[in-house]
Amino acid sequence: MTIEITISDDLNAQLQSVKAIYKYLDETFIKGSISSEQRQQIQQRFARRQCLWDESSSKFWQPKHAFLDDVPFFGNRRTTIAVSHPFSEVYQLLGQGRSPVVQDYLDFLEELAAEYSNTPLNAADKNYAIEVISRLESQQSLEGRPVKNPPILTANITLAPACQVLIPDAPWRKDYIDPNRILHQQISPKFAKSAGSLSLLKDVIERPVAVKNALNTQSNDWCLEWQNTLNSPEFISGLKRLIFHQYDSEPILDTSWMAKAKVSPASQIHVDLFWKGETKIASSIPGTQYFDEFNKIFHIISSGSRYIMLCYLAESINAQLGEYAVQNLLPLASILDAEPHNINGLLNELRIRSLPSDLSPVAAANSEIKSPASSSGDKKGDSSIYWGAF
Repeated sequence: MTIEITISDDLNAQLQSVKAIYKYLDETFIKGSISSEQRQQIQQRFARRQCLWDESSSKFWQPKHAFLDDVPFFGNRRTTIAVSHPFSEVYQLLGQGRSPVVQDYLDFLEELAAEYSNTPLNAADKNYAIEVISRLESQQSLEGRPVKNPPILTANITLAPACQVLIPDAPWRKDYIDPNRILHQQISPKFAKSAGSLSLLKDVIERPVAVKNALNTQSNDWCLEWQNTLNSPEFISGLKRLIFHQYDSEPILDTSWMAKAKVSPASQIHVDLFWKGETKIASSIPGTQYFDEFNKIFHIISSGSRYIMLCYLAESINAQLGEYAVQNLLPLASILDAEPHNINGLLNELRIRSLPSDLSPVAAANSEIKSPASSSGDKKGDSSIYWGAF
């Protein structure tokens, strides 16, 4: 087939010529017979040609930009040409679709991103982008086709590749980050994650630039108590129980350094934030904890609340566990805030499984003898009073 559709200066003459071509296609291929291979060849030939005339907009459209269903969420960048059109079957032969698929939504977002570059979208296009991204999320589930790294809306109303946008799941950090790197609040975090966006909480690394020790006597006393527990073999054994309880296997983990680790309150912790290796995304922002790897010191920001400091310390310890990090910090904080000799009994009450090596008859007998001690004579009291803070 050698038919070409071109645009002439005389619109009426052009329309008459185009309608003649439509009539030829209708009589030859629609009313005649056409193989699927021929249909595919025709659609490939006309895919990027403005060959569908739309009376309502008085313009020609590419077949992939015209749909049978209404598509108001594309604004004036796409159109609807109803099935009642006299050459509807010809239009479908040329490539007009019924309703948008994943690729249509991606094409629209990529066009919008290219048009605006890195500048904010206007109000109308922002709303179109939000709805198209929402529809893309639903459509990819229907088609079973995950989308990787599409343009996605940022807090600054720009479109950026999903892999360059952070999900703001750490609100205390968000205000320090360029809004062009932060996901817009109306975009689904679940979709953004599946598309390639990273977490502001989990995928950003803190590097301290300033740490100042606190002189608060109460904070120092609390940290010393937690340090004594952290250094104890009972705590280390309890920590291994928590890991075994979650992962169903005893950890291969060096915990010997915990016996000499220190816990120190800080009046100031300022950190730089890094993303994807060496990309600095924020400078000297307030931090809450920092582990000095070389000196094995847990620096915890000082607070008038014992519960808050305990929470920060539990988070910091958990971060050092790497692949063995526990999901529930409540039991970890509870044993950290308990007297060492009460840890085993506390974990029993929390229904945390024992290590296989602790299930010998002798170990079980010792456990039964020591468990009652958890109910009295405890300097810190029952650790369960702190549970509500985590």
